[in-house]
Amino acid sequence: MMPLDSSENTQRLRGLFREASARFNLRGILGITRYDAVYDSLMPIQKTRLEEISGEQHREFMDAGFFVSIAYVYPDGIIDNIGVTRDGGFDKDAWNTYAKWYETLNYSLNNTSKEIAEAINGIPLPATSEGMASKVNTVKDYYPTVVSHRVHAEHSGIGWRGKNGLLVNSVYSCMIRLSGVITSQPLHISSRLDESCVACESCLKVCNFLRYSDRLDDYREQCLSYMNWLDLDDEVCGKCIKACVYSSKFESGVDSSMDSGLDSVFYTHPI
Repeated sequence: MMPLDSSENTQRLRGLFREASARFNLRGILGITRYDAVYDSLMPIQKTRLEEISGEQHREFMDAGFFVSIAYVYPDGIIDNIGVTRDGGFDKDAWNTYAKWYETLNYSLNNTSKEIAEAINGIPLPATSEGMASKVNTVKDYYPTVVSHRVHAEHSGIGWRGKNGLLVNSVYSCMIRLSGVITSQPLHISSRLDESCVACESCLKVCNFLRYSDRLDDYREQCLSYMNWLDLDDEVCGKCIKACVYSSKFESGVDSSMDSGLDSVFYTHPI
């Protein structure tokens, strides 16, 4: 049997992802980029982690490997539960609805990346580990344990890096979760987005840690402490995500004529 070319492989991959997203009843986004581009963009300590994950295949991946970026979107309305107040304080029951969906998306992403990895002879990279905030003393303790999903998703065109440090998708804003797969199977690369937040500062207005990040050694340390203080069912906050979703950047809606060719990221649902 003749090996499939990059276009055929990519179409097959999209089909597998469409089936997975339908099974979990979630909207999905898929992008593809080169392994070496991701590796070169990682901080040194995460380059080491990627080398550990790839093992003896690292050299092969550097020559002709790919990152498959996978995103699932929060269902409509879930983000609205972030930061809701009641009787003079936070409504944690409502906020925990978002925390529960954080876990649900992680579960769905982990299953999807594992299934796709098995289908294309790849290595799955699970969603960011839950429960890490209570296991590390500082954010820097967390960096060696993961490979940044935001890096490969940014390279693959799923989104751009927002002023809150998160990935911003041009359709769904920040209300996405990410995982990935590494493979040597030839694939068609999707284009990196040429977009940015421009003048939008919605996330900065709702979070003093972001707004005054230039005065802090690392604002993420304050985020970590705040999540622990909130003591929700999972280690989440999400205020900046909600602000981005409802910002002027997205109030005009979505361009339904967006390209769906192999050079673009793939959406499992019409946009």
